[in-house]
Amino acid sequence: MKKAFRVIKITVRTLVVTFAVLLLAYNVYTLIMRYAYGVGIPTVFGYGFAAVQTGSMEPQIAAGDFIVIHAEDEYAVGDVITFYDSTRGEYVTHRIIQITESGFTTKGDANNAQDLFTVPQSAVVGKVVAVMNGLGSFIAFLQTPAGMFVLIAAAAAVWGATVLIEWLIERHAKRKAAEPAEGTDAGGEGAGTDGESAEGESAKGEGAKGAAAAQQKDL
Repeated sequence: MKKAFRVIKITVRTLVVTFAVLLLAYNVYTLIMRYAYGVGIPTVFGYGFAAVQTGSMEPQIAAGDFIVIHAEDEYAVGDVITFYDSTRGEYVTHRIIQITESGFTTKGDANNAQDLFTVPQSAVVGKVVAVMNGLGSFIAFLQTPAGMFVLIAAAAAVWGATVLIEWLIERHAKRKAAEPAEGTDAGGEGAGTDGESAEGESAKGEGAKGAAAAQQKDL
C-alpha cells in the first residue's frame, strides 16, 4: 500500500505542478503579448485559446465555451474561424460560407444574415479545432490575478493533502509493526511463568520425598 501511494503521490504532484506552472507561464505570456504587442489572442506553436462571449455560433459553440484555435495555411468553406474584426475592435468566431480573392465571407450559425464585411487572411487567428463546453468562464477566471491566486492555493492544498495522507499511512504501518512484537513479549512472559510452575512442582516433589524418609526413620 505504501509503495502504491508513493506512485500516486508522485503522479498527482507532477500533474498539479505541471498544470499550475504551464497555466501561469501562459498567463504571463498572454499579458505580455496583449499589453506590450497588442495581440489579443497570442498563439503558442500555432495554437491559441479563447472564451466565447456570445451565442452567434449556437448550437455548435455557445457562450461560455472554451475554444482551441490552430493557425492553418489554408481555409475552406465550412471551417469555423476566429478573426479580428477591426470595425468593432474585437475577436469573432464565425463560419466561412464563401471564399473570394479579397478574403472570406463569414456568418454565425445562429445569425439570420452573413457578416457585412470580408475577412482578410491576415485578420484570421486560426481554425477552431476543439470546443470545451462550459469551460470558458472558468478558464477566463484562472487568467485573472484572483484566479491565479486560487490556482496556486489549490496546488498547495493538494500538495499538503498528499503529505498528510503519507504521514497517516506511515503511522498506521508503525502501529501494525508494533503489534506482533507485543504479542511475542507476552508469549515469553507466559513461558517464564510456566517455568516457575515447574520449579514449584519440583520443590513439592522433593518435600514429599523428605517426608517419606522421615517416616521410615521413625519406624
